[in-house]
Amino acid sequence: MLFSRTIFKDERAETAITHMIFFIAAVILAMGVVSVLSANVQSISGATIAGSKVMSDQLRTDITIINDPNEVPYINNENYTFYVKNTGKSELNIDYVNVILDGVLIQSSNQAETVLDGGVVWRPGDVLAIDVTTGQLSSGDHSVNVVSENGKSDSMNFIIP
Repeated sequence: MLFSRTIFKDERAETAITHMIFFIAAVILAMGVVSVLSANVQSISGATIAGSKVMSDQLRTDITIINDPNEVPYINNENYTFYVKNTGKSELNIDYVNVILDGVLIQSSNQAETVLDGGVVWRPGDVLAIDVTTGQLSSGDHSVNVVSENGKSDSMNFIIP
């Protein structure tokens, strides 16, 4: 009997090592994908929560201009007063009320807000008097748009005799 002194290659061991290398690479790649996707999911989740809070605030907020469009109070034809009622269910901050008169944003230095019940917070059911100082408006049709802190607004067309 002749014994062969050749060394046999163990092909199963080579295959196992190759499979192990591919498996480790796949696990590392999967961990990278999971970390990227979880960061994106967290970002989207945070944006959704913030968006739903804004939407909820807007749904609970409503304002209505209650002036008579034919009789807008004014002093010296330059100071006009608009009355706006908080008809929603949430309190509003009067510092963030904007007035747009004939398409022009009135600067905060040219408007003064007063809650008629004497408070500093515009509660549901309260009326806000907004005194707007502007140049003399010509006689005829004009428009005013009042915007609350979260974007809810009301507009009214009125006449200056």
